[in-house]
Amino acid sequence: MKKKIVICGAILFGLLAGGWGNPELALAFPGYDTGISSQGQYQELVFVSGQPQVFVGTIKDSTRAKGDQIQTTLTYKLEDAEGNGDKLTRTVKLTSKIEKRGKQEVYISSLDSYTESVTVGGQQYKVGKEAVFFSGSEVVDCQPMIDYSNGNWNLKKTYEAGRNMGRVIVEMNGQTDYYANAWGEGDSAQVQISVEGETVSTQGEKTTSAWQGSARVVMNRTMARSLNYMATDPELISFSGGFIDEIREEQVLKATYNLPLVGDEGLLDNRRDKGELTLTGASLPQSKRLFVKECKDLRGHWARAAIESLCGLGAFEVTGNYFLPGVAMKRGEYIKAVMVVGERAESTETQTNSTAKRRNEPVEEPIFLDVEADHPLFKYIQSASKMDIVRGNGAVFNPYDNLTRAEAIAIMVKAMGLENLAPTPSYTTGYYDDAAIPLWAKDAVYVATNYGLIKGDLIGGNRLFRPLDIVTRAEAASMIDQFRVYLNQDFSQDRQRVYQIAR
Repeated sequence: MKKKIVICGAILFGLLAGGWGNPELALAFPGYDTGISSQGQYQELVFVSGQPQVFVGTIKDSTRAKGDQIQTTLTYKLEDAEGNGDKLTRTVKLTSKIEKRGKQEVYISSLDSYTESVTVGGQQYKVGKEAVFFSGSEVVDCQPMIDYSNGNWNLKKTYEAGRNMGRVIVEMNGQTDYYANAWGEGDSAQVQISVEGETVSTQGEKTTSAWQGSARVVMNRTMARSLNYMATDPELISFSGGFIDEIREEQVLKATYNLPLVGDEGLLDNRRDKGELTLTGASLPQSKRLFVKECKDLRGHWARAAIESLCGLGAFEVTGNYFLPGVAMKRGEYIKAVMVVGERAESTETQTNSTAKRRNEPVEEPIFLDVEADHPLFKYIQSASKMDIVRGNGAVFNPYDNLTRAEAIAIMVKAMGLENLAPTPSYTTGYYDDAAIPLWAKDAVYVATNYGLIKGDLIGGNRLFRPLDIVTRAEAASMIDQFRVYLNQDFSQDRQRVYQIAR
């Protein structure tokens, strides 16, 4: 059963926001089951026979959105991974109703229909229409540049074995966690499974034996996007190297189980089969070359890699062959760079008065008097203001004012929606110049420091933040590049930590 189709309507699986990704990468965990999918192949762990068995195959996914509902149909066609001729077919129809309040969405999923047939060792197990119970719900918090979600689901299904040859009841309880941004996406799930069976033996006198088992399955999926530098080999070439925008996906499923042992008389519940099983999957990396921009004043500069990679993304505009790394960064230019790196600027060019007249469409009303619709930074500042990433000074934004360190960090933390991780009032950020940090930036500075986004500077034995210092263009590029890396690596490491604990 499909777990998520659209997150907040703004990022359709964040890593594909650039428009060049492979939709196969966006499958995430295919449904409410113990399986992983990558490179067009699906693997699922099944316990219906009382023993762990891996099936492989494909899933056909069909979705339709209508109003506040999403209808999903999943069709599974799987075969035993060992090639023993066992098969599994399943068709699931699911409806998810979406409730919205502020920045959050709640998905409440219900089952429309469910059919399943599994053949193991010549024995067929079928799930009837009335033999399935399901409930599932997920809350999604739509922050400016990252979507977070957490969900729970319960599934109980009863298999009938052949013609009065017994039955198997499988009950699954799952908890899911998910995040998505332009530079990383993670999906983790913990599933508790209980299995109860009644097996009818026809060898000799007809007997019925009961058995039970349990399993714990933990799944983790990570999609990571990185920028890697590649030098050119020829000497006679117009540029010395450039950056590659690369996406990789990895999935892992690990199960620990306690099941009945198989003996000459079938499943023996008084003796146990305990073990572990791991499934993995990985996609081939997807690569895209960035535009090359090499500036004369960056040769040997400490921030050269960060600056050139961001220029390749289009975050910074450079006129001529000079970046001017020591010049003060302007507020408007910084907002543009953050929005481009976060891929949250509007996908279409903002209309000017003239284009709106030609299309007979209304012109969007500017939020700030000094950033009108024909301003080159209008769509970035307008979008950032709507997302509450930035606020102006009354009716003006002052896009050409110099950027301070406090402003730069506050923008990043607000973009991630993590300012609420700061403690209650009357706390200290730990910096020697804590008293100089503006109150509106203190939560952001605390969060950025506590979670490793910034470290401050050690001067004269004291660690300083220097909140009112002006940020140079080189420093701004370094901050934004570290922000990009943080979106990629730190969120992934946090989910890996949860996955390791769950194991």
